Amino acid sequence: MGHGSPRAQGRGLLRPLFISHERVLFLSDAEEPPQAVRGNLMDTQTLERLLALSIRAAQSPAERMLTHFADQRLSVESKTDGSPVTVADREAETMIRTLLRQDPLSTDMDVLGEEFGRTDKNAQYQWLIDPLDGTRSFVNRIPLFGTILALQDRVADKALIGVIHLPVLNMTYSAARGLGCFCNGRPVSVSQDTRLDTSLIATGDVAQFVSAGCESLFHRLADTCRYLRGYPDCFGHTLVVSGSVGAMIDPAINPWEAVAAQVLVEEAGGTMLTRPSMNPEKMDVLFGSPALVEELATLVAF
Repeated sequence: MGHGSPRAQGRGLLRPLFISHERVLFLSDAEEPPQAVRGNLMDTQTLERLLALSIRAAQSPAERMLTHFADQRLSVESKTDGSPVTVADREAETMIRTLLRQDPLSTDMDVLGEEFGRTDKNAQYQWLIDPLDGTRSFVNRIPLFGTILALQDRVADKALIGVIHLPVLNMTYSAARGLGCFCNGRPVSVSQDTRLDTSLIATGDVAQFVSAGCESLFHRLADTCRYLRGYPDCFGHTLVVSGSVGAMIDPAINPWEAVAAQVLVEEAGGTMLTRPSMNPEKMDVLFGSPALVEELATLVAF
């Protein structure tokens, strides 16, 4: 089973996120998840096979992505929200969707991807794809970008699988419920640090705090945490999962960025807290070492 903190589930905040029709829903203990096609609980063998599939899928666009990364003439477009997008983003998602669709285990599952939206079969299980997380780093030739893939049980309101692949570093972080968390096949765990004054604490970009309407939260962190560092995107998430960084606050992120991190962090022995962001359709997350998450949640009233 996952190792989420009892406090995280008992704070009266929010149960683990549920994603429907590209909207993030936060459920109180009294609410029930939306209806979907009812199915049997997934057995361990099937979960293991889907985990292997998700690792292959997350790694599949790496070679093409690296080719684009080296291309000095790569064209960069802007989405309606101002974030950058390239042909590499779209190619990567297409490759992942194709691989998932071709596997008999995955054929009838829904898919929600950042670039091409959602295929809606009202299925119990749904894949979530961020084909190129960290596009801003990618287009600026910073090698700290990656591919995120997650699997969610929409009926049980539970994230089942999380994978992050970092192509330049050739590192794959993977986890499934009850099966532990690994990097390139070796077990990893979150930091055991308990002291906020000596721990590395990561954040996303300052622009995210501004977008989420919580810029004052960033200043509070900067005033309190001596070793506050900016490690945005999925690269920062992997630093927490591997114990290199004690905890991370990442505001105004997309659901497809958060579900994988939830499984990875909890299977690595950590805690994740979530809340709706003031930026519509996005969410704020705080995760890492249970002791540090507890202290940070109090510090910033998360």
